[in-house]
Amino acid sequence: MVISLVNLLILLICLGLLLGLKRKNFSFGSRILVGLVLGVCFGLLLKTFPGSGLAAVKGVLDLIGDGYLGLLRMLVIPLIMTSIIHAILNLGTDSTANIKKISFLSCAMLLIMTALASLIGLLVGKLFAVGHGMTLSGLMATPKHEYTGLVDTLLNMLPSNPVAAMVQENTIATVLFAVLLGVAARMLDAADHDKMTTFRQFIASIFAVVKKLAAIVLQLTPYGIFALISVLVLEQGVALLAGMLNFIAAMYVAIVAVILMHLVIVTLSGQNPWQYLKKAYNPLLVAFITRSSFATLPVTEETLRDKFKLRQTTATFVPSIGATIGMNACAGIFPAMLVVMALAILNQPLTLHLILTVMFINAIASLGISGIPGTAYIAATVTLTALNLPYAVVALVQGIDPIIDMGRTATNVNGVMTTATVVDRVVGKA
Repeated sequence: MVISLVNLLILLICLGLLLGLKRKNFSFGSRILVGLVLGVCFGLLLKTFPGSGLAAVKGVLDLIGDGYLGLLRMLVIPLIMTSIIHAILNLGTDSTANIKKISFLSCAMLLIMTALASLIGLLVGKLFAVGHGMTLSGLMATPKHEYTGLVDTLLNMLPSNPVAAMVQENTIATVLFAVLLGVAARMLDAADHDKMTTFRQFIASIFAVVKKLAAIVLQLTPYGIFALISVLVLEQGVALLAGMLNFIAAMYVAIVAVILMHLVIVTLSGQNPWQYLKKAYNPLLVAFITRSSFATLPVTEETLRDKFKLRQTTATFVPSIGATIGMNACAGIFPAMLVVMALAILNQPLTLHLILTVMFINAIASLGISGIPGTAYIAATVTLTALNLPYAVVALVQGIDPIIDMGRTATNVNGVMTTATVVDRVVGKA
């Protein structure tokens, strides 16, 4: 009982410290980093000295962490709808051409980078001999989601029911609906300006309110990260690393390689890679802790708009579409690594034809993948079944998924920000 009270007291002290740092005007990034460190330390403390009231302490952490994620997800649909429509209404006369360029370049770049990430995953997996010496049990892992083919995936992207798309958090359909609505409103504005006055004012007002709400929610990030990392350390500890260190090492080496690829692309586009990383720091850390590209959307958009100074259309459209298309790590590195593992277990070679096939399949499979924790297994399902490899290999890595998913999500978000910054520069110069 004494230990439980002490744990609860330390929890309150940690939250109070974060609040005190805010009142002392410490930078947002510094408070996030402090929250991360405090979370790791507090999680280890709870793991070592759980006490009889551990459930109560964990309940408080879950309330803070899950509540923070819930508030982030609350922002996504309103931000997408209002910001895209507002941006289209306030673009110049070449808005239609710009939207087409942004859409095409964003999708093409995301898919190409996913294919290249797959190649990196295959090569690193082979270098680390992932799967060597492993065996498969008879247990078949069941995918959480079912992939029904490219045609159905593309059809599901269409906003046949905009309200349902918003309820189901179908970001692609929501983005398309917002774009179509914005274009229709702009066309009406050109034909009959008087009819658009009220609508323009409404969109401008609601967009301003949503941005203010987002600013309020984002101030909770240090507390949310503290709670989320505390629970992760408490639940996972370090025992889950045993026996899978090779796979974890291979995944993170591939992740670093893909991020370096992003930085090369950033440099070639005329940007300073160090300055890029300094600006991208907050979204990457939030993505790493939350393990959700979707939940990170508000932070990503704010960073692209306020720190990178991108045009509103790019800052909103690219992250929105990037949360469901072309996820470099979830749809690129991870399925490729599992392919190498399956081939090693089955004693089959990794041929050039197979490498090119995996790159193509992963790029296509990345269409419509939802940006929520765990959905890297959708892409893995498509790739493994397309190559007639056993899906049961995922059972070997599911126990360490939280560890590798943190790096995967951060890589996905970095790919999105790389794409947004490059596309914005290309469209701006055109």
